[in-house]
Amino acid sequence: MIDPPGFTIRAAEESDRAQFINLGRLAFDPARSQADVEKEGQDEPLNPPGGQGWVLADQAGNLAGRYRHLELALFFQGIEFPMAGVAGVAVAPERRGQKIAQKMIEYALQQFHEQQIPLSMLYPFQHGFYRKLGWAWVGETHQYRVSARHLPLYSERVNVVPYRGDLEASIKAVYHKAAQQHNGWLQREPNRWKGYFKPEGGEEIYCYAEAGDLLGYMVIEFTHLEPTKTQWAIAVQEWVALTAGAYRGLIGFLASLRDQITTVVWNTYPQDPFPHLLSEQRCDPTLPPQPFEFGLTHRFGAIGGGFMWRLVDVVKALELRPIHPGDPFAIAFHIIDPVLGNQQISVEFVEQKMYCTQQSAATRITLSVEHLTQLFCGMRSASELQWLGEIEVEGDSALISKLDAAWQATPPFCWDFF
Repeated sequence: MIDPPGFTIRAAEESDRAQFINLGRLAFDPARSQADVEKEGQDEPLNPPGGQGWVLADQAGNLAGRYRHLELALFFQGIEFPMAGVAGVAVAPERRGQKIAQKMIEYALQQFHEQQIPLSMLYPFQHGFYRKLGWAWVGETHQYRVSARHLPLYSERVNVVPYRGDLEASIKAVYHKAAQQHNGWLQREPNRWKGYFKPEGGEEIYCYAEAGDLLGYMVIEFTHLEPTKTQWAIAVQEWVALTAGAYRGLIGFLASLRDQITTVVWNTYPQDPFPHLLSEQRCDPTLPPQPFEFGLTHRFGAIGGGFMWRLVDVVKALELRPIHPGDPFAIAFHIIDPVLGNQQISVEFVEQKMYCTQQSAATRITLSVEHLTQLFCGMRSASELQWLGEIEVEGDSALISKLDAAWQATPPFCWDFF
């Protein structure tokens, strides 16, 4: 990759701090003053543990852009995957429209590939921009805004207690155990927990325990949803339950607050049975009505189009990923990658593992790295992509159903933002 004329991409240095912070302010919070933002972040390291800032600078040290590489790990199909997070991509206003962001992201991908990182993840400002660079939308969040009176008053609610300082280690242990059982949850290192147990004003943590054992918790925020700001609502920012009892207890606790709050905003993953538990499948009627343009249908929830994943070191990713048992078969993937270059990889599926081989398979699938990522994580099926004409299959089409069965997985979800 060639840097833009007169500019170099390099690791951020302490002398870049003021410009680094200001680029972020102009991109994400331009209404605030630079002095306020600098004061707020004066004690924050430019390169925190597990994170490295990168800048695109001219010879005089003027920054045209910046981003952070976060060294993270996530759980998928019970396996811990090393993952490169991309965060805080920002370009100076006078440099926008000059492919600065694209050049920085291309540089980052080259680095990730050299480091043999299997996956990369980011929260996009525009899905379309990152899709052109090979990322795939895989993060879907469901959000329900329902009346607290429509929640069931489960008896397990009596086991809910407010957070105390001596519960910190137990909350971390509950999260880690749950994360191993879900796809996409981060392996939270100490730096990811920083500040977690000192919530901002309006935020609270409540825990569920039985016989002294912590089995779940949730982070909630008291807020107003309607313009008059007369009615209180609770937005559930994160919930974790190891047992059905803990799950019912947390929901029952929210229901018990119905005399104080009108609305519960429940953020969750698509497979959550939450909507089936309500007495009314509709948005809280006390909120301003919004039309749902399809027949006799009550507006109920919304879908958030969140994070994106990208396969980087494809061979490493495939060989890490478990597959479902089935008869052995082989497929050659011809992968179209706009940044790292096209490649052909033959894969043998045998004994719940994938092995990349030099021997070319008789059946070949041509697809983009974006679509390969969606297949890899269970967001879409090869049958669907073939039906839509988004992949090309040469050879035995019957292997498509075998591929779908081998790669079947619950699509990823993540509580963490960066």
